[in-house]
Amino acid sequence: MKKVLLLIFVVINLFASYSIVYSELKTINLTKTYTGDIHAKSQVMVATRLMGYIKQMFVEEGSVVHKGDILFEVDPSDINSMINQAKAGVMQAQNGLLMAQLAYADAEKDFQRFKNLYMRGAVSKRDYEKMQLNMRLRASQIKLAQGMLDQAKAGLQRALDQGKYAKVISPINGVVVRKLAKIAEMAIPGHPVLILADLNSIEARAFVGESDIGKIKKGQLARIFVSAANKVVKGEVSSIIPSADPATHSYLVKFSLSDKTRLLPGMYAKIYLKLGSKKEVVIPYNTLTSRGGIVGVFVDKNGIAEFKPIKILSQNGNEVAVSGLEKGERIIILPPANLTDGTPLDEE
Repeated sequence: MKKVLLLIFVVINLFASYSIVYSELKTINLTKTYTGDIHAKSQVMVATRLMGYIKQMFVEEGSVVHKGDILFEVDPSDINSMINQAKAGVMQAQNGLLMAQLAYADAEKDFQRFKNLYMRGAVSKRDYEKMQLNMRLRASQIKLAQGMLDQAKAGLQRALDQGKYAKVISPINGVVVRKLAKIAEMAIPGHPVLILADLNSIEARAFVGESDIGKIKKGQLARIFVSAANKVVKGEVSSIIPSADPATHSYLVKFSLSDKTRLLPGMYAKIYLKLGSKKEVVIPYNTLTSRGGIVGVFVDKNGIAEFKPIKILSQNGNEVAVSGLEKGERIIILPPANLTDGTPLDEE
């Protein structure tokens, strides 16, 4: 099958010592390889709502986490003290309400007794109204005590809610890209402790030189090899940053990915892009050899072996596009290691 793909004309002289193939002119794709990486365009800063010392850290840089996983825990000693104080406040308010209710019950009994006496003319109107006013006062004290109890319960709930924040959980599926604090260090509300990269937002990116950037368009397809994951994925140019790096004169190109499984931010990637097509001389890979560290081929020049240095331009399977040869040259297949320049190609 390889011979069918590689050769148009294979001349095998039944009486000669060597097999020959003709170099040919073909239209080849101009594919360029760029070194890039896998990057997460969306990152999340994770902080605590509770001030305190970091008690435990459950992740390290590079850890893959899922939404809801515990990332770290802040020492809850201070918040536990607040909870205990809030509980004591609730008990005190409950006692205050109970005392106000008992006082109201006594005032209500006194009022009813004085009301009966007043109806019989046994007490003055002034004493009757005084008992009535006292009962109303006790009723208002119940409302006040109930309000204080409600406030105390709300304070306890806030303290309990703060206690929930002692354990900080991951808000996303991601990977830890930076750890900004350690165990026993102070965690302050609003100050990030961890930075997570969103795995759903990962993309590939590479810097492209100014000589190639004009050949790349948004939506152009690419082939991306990620060695750490040992996989090749399809990519598509998603954006081209139109501002060049002044030091390297290169432009940042980003690629969306068809498959993100097992890919993590920071992994190296080789990105293959087709930049056009061109006619070049093509020869089979099994004609290549080297002499003195120089890559070349042996050609049959009127029965004499001649070594010709070549430059490999690209390779597609076993077809190699080269410069340094002309179309139709007679190339020796699998030249032996002892074949040298000027050796007669004897016929048997």
